[in-house]
Amino acid sequence: MLFPSQKKAKRKVRVPKNVQQSIPYSLVSDDGILQHGKVRFSKTFALIDINYQVGKQDDQEEVFAKYCEFLNFFDESVNVQVNILNKSFNKDEFARRVIVEQKNDFMTPFREEYNKMIKSKISGGKNEVKKVKYITISIESISIDEARSAFSRIERETQAIFKRMGSSLHGLDLSERLEMLHDIYRMGQEGQFVYEPSEHKKKGLLTKDLIAADSMTFKRDHMIIGDRYARALYIKDLPTFLNDKFLSEITDFSFNLLLTMNIKSVNSYKALRIVKRQITGMEANKIEYQKRSLKNGYLEPFIPHELKHSLTEANELLDDLINKNQKMFLTNIVIIHFAEDMEHLNKDSKEIAAIASKFLCQTGTLHYQQEDALNSCLPYGLNLLKISRTLTTESTAIFMPFTNQELFQENGMYYGLNAVSRKLIMFNRLSLDTPNGFILGTPGSGKSFSAKREMVNVLLNTEDDVIIIDPEREYTRLVNNFHGEVIHISAGSKNYINPLDMTMDYADDDDPLMLKSDFVLSLCEVIVGGRYGLSPKEKSIIDRCLKLTYHTYLQTFDPKDIPTLIDFYEQLQKQEDLEAIEIATALELYVKGNLSVFANKTNININNRLVCYDIKDLGKQLKTMGMLIVLDQVWNRITENRGKGKRTWIYIDEIYLLFTNEYSASFLYELYKRARKWGGIPTGITQNVEDLLKSDLARTMLSNSSFLMMLNQAKSDRKELAALLDISETQLSYVTNADRGQGLMFIGNGEGKGIIPFVDEFPRETKLYKMMTTKVDEVRAAEIADRRAAKENTA
Repeated sequence: MLFPSQKKAKRKVRVPKNVQQSIPYSLVSDDGILQHGKVRFSKTFALIDINYQVGKQDDQEEVFAKYCEFLNFFDESVNVQVNILNKSFNKDEFARRVIVEQKNDFMTPFREEYNKMIKSKISGGKNEVKKVKYITISIESISIDEARSAFSRIERETQAIFKRMGSSLHGLDLSERLEMLHDIYRMGQEGQFVYEPSEHKKKGLLTKDLIAADSMTFKRDHMIIGDRYARALYIKDLPTFLNDKFLSEITDFSFNLLLTMNIKSVNSYKALRIVKRQITGMEANKIEYQKRSLKNGYLEPFIPHELKHSLTEANELLDDLINKNQKMFLTNIVIIHFAEDMEHLNKDSKEIAAIASKFLCQTGTLHYQQEDALNSCLPYGLNLLKISRTLTTESTAIFMPFTNQELFQENGMYYGLNAVSRKLIMFNRLSLDTPNGFILGTPGSGKSFSAKREMVNVLLNTEDDVIIIDPEREYTRLVNNFHGEVIHISAGSKNYINPLDMTMDYADDDDPLMLKSDFVLSLCEVIVGGRYGLSPKEKSIIDRCLKLTYHTYLQTFDPKDIPTLIDFYEQLQKQEDLEAIEIATALELYVKGNLSVFANKTNININNRLVCYDIKDLGKQLKTMGMLIVLDQVWNRITENRGKGKRTWIYIDEIYLLFTNEYSASFLYELYKRARKWGGIPTGITQNVEDLLKSDLARTMLSNSSFLMMLNQAKSDRKELAALLDISETQLSYVTNADRGQGLMFIGNGEGKGIIPFVDEFPRETKLYKMMTTKVDEVRAAEIADRRAAKENTA
């Protein structure tokens, strides 16, 4: 139903003499407020997107209700604009943010290959533009101070509404707002805007001089802004029913465009009066048709279908306004798209029209109104066009600005592409409050590959250390290629790890022996404890002997004085207690017997930046003890690195194995709890999610982890994860029969909080891929190629 025309004073037509005069503001304020004419002021707010389209039905309905509340907040004196901008970015600046910087070391070829892969992802398509969203509000006010106070109140109250939707908005200051306008007026010069008021004032430059295009030419059905062609279109002939994906799909292009929805509330009393007047008019027409039918002798009165339909719609509208907390809005949707020449401009116009027709809408070109359309579309909060139609609150809210969340952070590392938007995912786990994580997936889903890709990111991008606990010997090839240290641990191994290794920073307490004592008690309980564990007297003896064992080392912290299990065993033998003799006897197998691999001083290079503990050949007798000792070695490394100011990334494959034993499970739980404070970033990797969730400790660790990467999941695991993480059916579809390398990233807190569908299509022809893949045929082919290359080099 169209709003009836009203008599208004004609707007004076002013022909601009220069480009600056075509920019419709007169004064600016440092806080981003622009003045238009004498009494109108505007402010623009940046809008943070949320995962609306892949959210749960209940969540979508909640967001829709809150967005309706936001629209109803404004009265008839306020103009609201929703602006969606497909903006080009400065390619050099973008490359600087994603390309790995070379460091002139042996990893140079890997960095070159990695950078080539990233460039291939961002060249062409949707990764060359980014979608930014704004809400621009303009009000009438007698002064800028009064306008500032009003905008402050609006921001405060609407911010609360958006927070309940999971989004947020913040007001742009003058520099940010001018840069946004500069990047529209001067497309192709993105990233070149500089705002230095004192310098510009010396040169006699106004803000309009900084943002204005070199020239503007307005034709009948298009315009030329600088060296870019542009056309203003509008949406007309809306259908009775419309999908909430309309705004998302009609802006989902790889070319520059700006879509603006102008929204203005109609006074409730006036809206009711207008609707009632129209109903009265249509009822009169209906009676007239009934009279004609009776006069002509028809048994049934003939009433045109269009009149019946319009009358039904009008009565429904009246009911909405009276009984359903609906308001009436004057709305229009204007789209300006940009191209390098007329050929591309016409082609893009047809593409936009095709998407509109998919939703049973039509687009129209604003003939001889291109300048007014430009100023009505740009985020000034102005509406100079007479193409508005009336919609209720819910009808307006169906044009939902929210689509899906993007994840592109400063200093982020590559995690694949957003499966919805196909944009790069660049994420920094250190931005999370607690970066602990898990990688979950069925066999063949790509979980080991995803872990290796993150390890490669860490090795190429940072100076951090990486430690791997490998129970299936899947990481040897990667570690060797990156000149790391692979430590094979078994009963007959010549690689020795001393379980009594301890740095002076082993604990927060002044006495590091307190925490070490807890570890040794767990170790002895595994060896000696039996069914009922250690008795209090046995624990006291172990603690006493441990203090004697470490006595010399604690005076000097000299590595040559570090004790071993042999020293501890000898201290037990010196005690007069019968229990001490029994403990020593139980330890004898691990000190002097066939399982004495852990009775020697450490002889491996644990200071290598990349260390892999291969525990595949640990026998049944050594499995629990070996895992405890490896975890303790990891903790030693974390504490040592914190003293050096380095972070330590820990990857534990098949982590469910550690939860089959209460001692290793408890130690791992403590590691996860303490790691963040000490600069450790632990990541558990497993296919057995259901088994993992049987452990209360593991369930707690999983629910408290802020980073989860979920690949293809079995049906039972999907149900468990959906309940634990509140995942929607749409989101679950990305881990249901998913292809290798496709899934969901759960970001629990901090910047970028949300659930992001991703797909990782790593180029298979690269060296990095060949050293990361775990497919048997690919691994075999790579090993054959390596042997052939080695023979050629030898020859």
